[in-house]
Amino acid sequence: MKIFNRDLRKANKWLASGRYTKVIHFLEPKVPIFIEDPFYYAILGRACMEAGALKDAETYLSRGLQADPVNVYLMQLLAVNYLKRKDPSSAIRIWLEILDEYPQDKYARKGLEKLKKISTQEEQDDFLENFKYRKFIPDSSGQPHKYIIIFLGIILLILSTGYFRTELSGFFSSAGIRKSVRENMNFSLSTETDALIDPDADALYPMSASQVSSTMKKALKYFQNYNDNLARYELNKIIYSNASLQVKSKAEGLRKALGEPTIENLKTNFEYRDVAKEPWLYDGCYVKWKGMTANVVYDKDAILFDFLVGFDSKKVLEGKVRVKVPFVAVMEPLPLELFAQIKVKSADFYLEARTLHFLRTLQ
Repeated sequence: MKIFNRDLRKANKWLASGRYTKVIHFLEPKVPIFIEDPFYYAILGRACMEAGALKDAETYLSRGLQADPVNVYLMQLLAVNYLKRKDPSSAIRIWLEILDEYPQDKYARKGLEKLKKISTQEEQDDFLENFKYRKFIPDSSGQPHKYIIIFLGIILLILSTGYFRTELSGFFSSAGIRKSVRENMNFSLSTETDALIDPDADALYPMSASQVSSTMKKALKYFQNYNDNLARYELNKIIYSNASLQVKSKAEGLRKALGEPTIENLKTNFEYRDVAKEPWLYDGCYVKWKGMTANVVYDKDAILFDFLVGFDSKKVLEGKVRVKVPFVAVMEPLPLELFAQIKVKSADFYLEARTLHFLRTLQ
């Protein structure tokens, strides 16, 4: 998918990096500018789909197909969006339309072949609940993987003949391909107690000098292992402790380097009871909780609701927390799997949603 418009290229980069909310907020006000541009609707529609706003995704993708009725990428996205909405019949219809225009399309063939193998309602329910939807659509970056394969093939050919072996080896090493920046990152703390703690500090989480040193080492280890959720938790201990300003400055610096996980790759989840007990230790961390929504309010810039944690089965209520959804979403009266970031406010906390995944069970 070749994109020439600068704004659309920028939005597509954000989409490829998982910044779906940013894409939606950036592109939605620009409808009048791109009203007949299929690329615009493809990027915005996919961002909505990835963010869980499936009804909005269908609207944008369908509008894109009005502008370009045989755009294969829009059709591929719409078929998967139908699957995510638990509507396999519509997905099949779109895939058949794709094969009419593009008989060799591998994604439509893969989707139809998968559904053909399903023989019972139970199997269908399980597939629609757990299917890996990215297997049925191209990568969001729009860059064909064949060019990467060709490039690597050329490199291997050169290396196998011996030419420029030293130069290429040095290039890959200097480019950081052999070792990541995270694995090489390190820092040392003073062994002097006075340099590690401030005995006069008013701390929510007081620690000894040895505990400060140990906690910083654990945070760095988690960071190097790409477990940013646990790293942030350990760094919060430092931030809210009696550690010295020098140590806290290093903790803040490391905290700024942490990445944002997605609902699919979150490594460490935290329990509601632990967060409610000491919310400041989880400030900025991410959680994936199931429950039900209540008291939904549509504000000017966000959707607000109470989240009944653990009440998805309507048997056990672990607790209630306020949630802010800073993006367009279709709220449904269904059990919800919520992926969100913890935000501390005074002595309490609320959640800022990243992904809403409503849990459907077909009857």
